[in-house]
This record gives sequence, structure tokens and C-alpha cells, in this order.
Amino acid sequence: MSQLNVPIFYACDDNFVKFTIVSLYSMRENASPERTYQIHILHTGITEENQAKVMELERPNFRICFENVKERVREIGGHLPIRHYYSMTTYYRMFIADMFPKYDKVLYIDSDTVVQGDISELYDIEIGDCLVGAAHEEAMRQSEIFGDYCEKVVGVDREQFFNAGVLIINTRLYREEKILDRFKALLYTYRFVVTQDEDYLNVLCKDRVYHIPSKWNCEMFGEIPCTREEAAIIHYIMVSKPWHFEDCTYGDVFWKYATQTGVCEELKEI
Repeated sequence: MSQLNVPIFYACDDNFVKFTIVSLYSMRENASPERTYQIHILHTGITEENQAKVMELERPNFRICFENVKERVREIGGHLPIRHYYSMTTYYRMFIADMFPKYDKVLYIDSDTVVQGDISELYDIEIGDCLVGAAHEEAMRQSEIFGDYCEKVVGVDREQFFNAGVLIINTRLYREEKILDRFKALLYTYRFVVTQDEDYLNVLCKDRVYHIPSKWNCEMFGEIPCTREEAAIIHYIMVSKPWHFEDCTYGDVFWKYATQTGVCEELKEI
């Protein structure tokens, strides 16, 4: 039997919260009225004004709360490699299992997404004794340079490397196998700087990944794995951002939802 409550995590800052709003709005509009969705937004200092904008999306079965992870980040912040096109928020997902022992299983989703399907269907996928459920990383599969990187540097076959932007996380096993402690230990050994926490997660979860259908993380890169109708989650990865470029694949889907939110004018200004 499916659990009625679906715990979902985002991680963002003041600069990216507007995109979280669009993703949340699309998720809410396609959610089942029969389920309860508990949204946790991990941050280190989102303003009250921006939090209020997010909270406008709440409904009786779509609850939102903000979780400050500043102290967690402070413990290891000096050891987190950051590139110019990422922010510190990309690492926050590593804290979920230990911060929320009440959950044995959760979803994590990046903010540069649009959710066209009922995300509870993703949550209901059983991943057994795998550490995560995730879709293949299309960039590693389709790009020779990225593929060589993940095999020669990270040590994971390009056909097994997963994208960490949409995850089913087996938080019970994360705690039992001390994934956070192992991640901290890796930080002192390796400094992955291409896809950052995604690199670390692929090392930590190697051979323990349940590969979910691409429709649950349809990446806008190269040859798109799903049609716009099939894609339950559209993920605007890397430079495929509709708020930056007019010709982004499936960009019209993003704007369909963005125009229904209170941050649309801010997005157009970008």
C-alpha cells in the first residue's frame, strides 16, 4: 500500500528561490488530491519576503516548510569544492537522511525543473536495497568528454552514472551505512569539481542505484529521451535554461507554469 504522505526536498537560496516557486507550482497543479505532500526547503538564509512568496503555494494537502542547514554547512563548508556555475546549495541534499530520522524514504528535486506528472507516482517506486533511485545522466552518455571524465576520473561507467537532480533517497540505508560520514571522508581525499556533489554521490552509491525511467528526469541535453507529453519531470540542466535563452527545448512548458506564478515578471527580467 502506498504511503499517503510524500516527503519532498528542495535546496535553494535567495537567487534561485523564484525557480523553486515555478517547480513547486507545477508540482502542486499535477498532484493527486488523494495524497499529502510535505515539502521541505533546505536553505541557509532565505529572506522572509521570499519565504512568504513560497508559502502562498500551500494547500491543505500541499504543505511547505523551510529548514535552515547553516550549522551543517559550517561544519564542512571549507572543504566543499565550488565552481562558478554551482552554488553551495547543491550539497544540502547530503544532510537529509541524518536531519530527518523520521523518514525512511524521501524525494529530492532540483529547482530547475517542471513537474508535469503526479510526483507521488515517483515516490511509490520501490528501490529495494539500493541507496538511490535515479535516472541516467544524459550528458555522460551522449558526450565523449563527459563520458571519459566519469569513467577515468570518477570511476563509474558512463552508462551507470546517474543525474542527482531528481532522486529517490533510501534515507534509512543512508543512516545505516553512514553515507554522510563517508561523504565527509571523501572530501578530504578527492576534489571533484565537474558535477560536484553528483560526482561524490556516484562514487558513494556505485552499484547501488535503481535506474528509474527517464520520464522522471527528462534532461534537456542533446537527444531528448522523452517527448514533452511523456516527460513527467522536465529538467533544464546546464545551459538549457528557458529564462536565459528563447530557443530552449521544451522551454514553452516552463513558461506555461511560470506565467501563473507571482514571480513571472522577475523571470522575464532575467
